[in-house]
Amino acid sequence: MHLKKWFIVTLVSLIAITTLCADNLAPVEVSKQNRINETDILAEFDGGVITRADLEKRISMLPPNVQGRYKTMEGQKQVLDAIAMEEVFAAKAMQLKLNEDPEVLANIEATKKQYLIQEFYKRNITDRVVVTEEDKQRYYEENKKLFYVNPNITANIIQLPDEETALQAIQELRSGKSFEEVSNLYNINNYIKSLKGVVKNIRLNGNIPGIGNDYELEDLIAKAQPDTTAILGPYKTTTGWYVFRVIDYQPGYQKTYEDVYSELEQRAKPEVENRLLNALMSDLKTKYAVVVDSTLVNQIDLRNPSKNKDIEEKVLVTASEPELTITVKSLLDSFSKLSPQEQLFFTKGGGANQFLEQELIRNLLYLEAKNQNYEEYLKDNENYQQMQRYYMLQKAYKILVVDSIKIDSEDTRAYYDAHINDFTTPGYRTIRVLWFDDEKTAESVRKKYALYTAFDDTTRINKLIEKESKKPNLSVLDHIYNNGIITGIGPDKDFCDMVWNNSIGYISPVFKTARGDIVFFQIIAETPAQVKSFTEVEPSIYNILRRDRQMAQQEKVTRELYEEFHMVLYPERITLKVNADELFKMADDAAKSRNFNDAIAIYDQIIQHFPNGSDDYRAFFMKAFIIAEELKDEERALQLFKDFLKKYPQGDLNESAQFMIDALEGRIQLELEE
Repeated sequence: MHLKKWFIVTLVSLIAITTLCADNLAPVEVSKQNRINETDILAEFDGGVITRADLEKRISMLPPNVQGRYKTMEGQKQVLDAIAMEEVFAAKAMQLKLNEDPEVLANIEATKKQYLIQEFYKRNITDRVVVTEEDKQRYYEENKKLFYVNPNITANIIQLPDEETALQAIQELRSGKSFEEVSNLYNINNYIKSLKGVVKNIRLNGNIPGIGNDYELEDLIAKAQPDTTAILGPYKTTTGWYVFRVIDYQPGYQKTYEDVYSELEQRAKPEVENRLLNALMSDLKTKYAVVVDSTLVNQIDLRNPSKNKDIEEKVLVTASEPELTITVKSLLDSFSKLSPQEQLFFTKGGGANQFLEQELIRNLLYLEAKNQNYEEYLKDNENYQQMQRYYMLQKAYKILVVDSIKIDSEDTRAYYDAHINDFTTPGYRTIRVLWFDDEKTAESVRKKYALYTAFDDTTRINKLIEKESKKPNLSVLDHIYNNGIITGIGPDKDFCDMVWNNSIGYISPVFKTARGDIVFFQIIAETPAQVKSFTEVEPSIYNILRRDRQMAQQEKVTRELYEEFHMVLYPERITLKVNADELFKMADDAAKSRNFNDAIAIYDQIIQHFPNGSDDYRAFFMKAFIIAEELKDEERALQLFKDFLKKYPQGDLNESAQFMIDALEGRIQLELEE
């Protein structure tokens, strides 16, 4: 993802906030006493600098799988741009006093609550969990079913459409034919047929491989004795008619305590954790004299909040501390802030009682954390410090960029009219093609075809195709668009022009396709282009305009803020942080993902920074090859291959480079595997 777009995404959501937030709210004043080498300063602005260490730290905070990409020269420049952009937005946020903004402060307070709860829970629950031998033994005894290994049955199964067919299959089996032969003849279950009628891993868990849930059939299989000569059935179940036999039965067994001992600690841990939490909650409820109106809780309807109006002002929870008070209305407000998935968890689960208990736990942990001065721990919590900065950046971005963008129905309509082709499914034609080995036969058949067509004799046309066409299964080619391509053949402009420059019913002369096939065709149908209505696409147009205008406004505001805060970048001071092998791997990964321009840019960096006659040699060749074979820029590729041979007169790849030159100049036919 481009770092400028990354900046937008980060500011408007909580995703990857740690990749864009610096450690402190204010920039650090730099003086001679700081003793930062000038070459380590990559940018400077009013009140601060961006150093090489800042850049490296930011890259280290990215997901590991993308860090390599941003250690390249271009990648580091993108990260530097993002940091610089963030710094000027942060400076503007402070200038606008957004650190005092009520919305920002409310978001910070909500975040502080969550961090305090997490810190308190960690120190008082998670860190105190100790799973004893008694806990492990109890878990094993109470959950033995989890450690039972179901039987493993292998059976021959034939699924049939009806009883009559099932009886025929049984007769075939009794005549001496194998299950595989009879399965191939009668089995309507293609999956089982592909397994030669042998179904393995029937575990009596409610699901038969290839069939699904069929408890009746599963019960019949479970009761059958292994017998390679048995023929059981026909049986009708919920999924069809069956003939089967069990050919192998591995009985189930109970794993012993010793067998599963190594996994019991992890399995029992949540129960111990829950026990500690319940004990803590019991103590805190007593400490703060918490009383819950259980009768009132049962009256709350989470599915239909409007039905709770009569009880909204009633108190659900009372306590010695007023901030623990919960009313029906406050509970419903909290519920409304959950995601749809979270709401579904409670409405399908324990309902209002479960949600109230969760809210009460959160409130008690938060209150106790504050009373025990847990805010001290936040001073060392880097993520919390970053979050405060994030909310200021988010609000600044909203004011300076998002809120300044206005889009009305006239804008969306104008875009629709100007880009109508983007909202149009192009029309296509359907043709009937007859294929031949020689033109003489083709001309003879064409005369008959034209005659039968004149009399609209479909029967004779079909017989003619079956008898004379070399590819009767490819007689009808559909979705022929006016783009120079013929379905099933490939690029063929002359063929495509004939299809589109003539009317429906037209019968072409006999001709050779670009691929060398001898054919004639008839245009038999046209499906007209379909234009999506403005109403249908207006929401997507709005999103397109918003994205484009937001990007343009962001760039404009960034330029203005650079000037205001005198931001100066020194990208020339960036040094490469990866070796040639790492760059080759990045280029290869980019090419495999079909990001060919990215691959070429990486090869350019190898050529520039590793001019050792080996790495640059290989990178130069690969760059030219991708331009030739993937980007199809033959003129540019040809010049690159010539430059390659001139720069490197000797080498293992020179013969291949000359081969590519000969192919690009048309002296030989280049055929590569798809």
